[in-house]
Amino acid sequence: MGVTQSSQNEHLEKYLGQDFPDGEILIGFENPSNICYSNVILQALYYCKDFRNGILQYQSLNQNNLLDLTKLLFLSISNYKQKTGVISTKKMMNYIKTKNKIFDGKYHQDSHEFYMWFINECEELLKDKQNNWIRQIFQGQQLTQIECLNCHTISQREEMYCNLSLDLIPNYSLNTCLQQMSKEEQLTGQNQFFCDKCQSKQDACKRLLLNTLPNVLVIHLKRFKYDERYGQMMKVSTKIPFSQQLRIKAQKHTKTYELTTIIIHLGQGILYGHYICITKIQGKWFKFDDDKISLFVDQDLHYIFGRSYPTQTQTCAYMLFYNAQ
Repeated sequence: MGVTQSSQNEHLEKYLGQDFPDGEILIGFENPSNICYSNVILQALYYCKDFRNGILQYQSLNQNNLLDLTKLLFLSISNYKQKTGVISTKKMMNYIKTKNKIFDGKYHQDSHEFYMWFINECEELLKDKQNNWIRQIFQGQQLTQIECLNCHTISQREEMYCNLSLDLIPNYSLNTCLQQMSKEEQLTGQNQFFCDKCQSKQDACKRLLLNTLPNVLVIHLKRFKYDERYGQMMKVSTKIPFSQQLRIKAQKHTKTYELTTIIIHLGQGILYGHYICITKIQGKWFKFDDDKISLFVDQDLHYIFGRSYPTQTQTCAYMLFYNAQ
């Protein structure tokens, strides 16, 4: 991994002085070809302590796979000689482009899609390992239940998830959007459910329940929606206020979370615009804009909730990382 020193980030060390995060290195990533979508995810994962520790403790078999290259990248950051700097992710991205053609090119891509592919690829490499730490960090379990309204038999399907994707409802907060996930859906008319016990189609009630919660909860706000008028995906800038603390009750337990990272999308479309990562390190918020790093203050969080009206800049929170306390 190539490394360079960025003088524009050196001011942070001088400005913070003794308040600089103890034992941390603040590193930006070069963006030679519209790879801000991957930069923000790699920055979010590096400053996710559980993931960073898992990668650095990973016993590499020199297979030149995604875990090996991520460890190499993380080592180049943790072993950096200065407290701030800039690193190239070229070697890793060249490998990723050979594994997934979606990311092979010079075009803007979706950071959520990159996150899903990245985590699933890492999890696949560990699936036969006794200690699958990817699952331990990011995975929870959800239940899809369908209740026949004739015989009241409940059928249930269990699924694992590594993020929650939320529909955006105007004038709703993040907590309310989460609650809407479990809202019952009536299956009637052409959508009737075939009940095995009744041996016929019946009206039914469908609901989605969270059974278990992960240690790191990643929430994806569905900011892009297909618009038939334009024949393409368009940005949804709906205002969704979110708090830095989140308490969620699942079927098996309740967890309290602390917001640690926000992925922001700027612009009006999924295939163009820009991504920025804001992450909290030892009580301070830092903004990672590719190779540029600066301080971010809590009081400005409301500017990225979205807007109640269309705007040209449309700077909105797109992904939220919450750590269990």
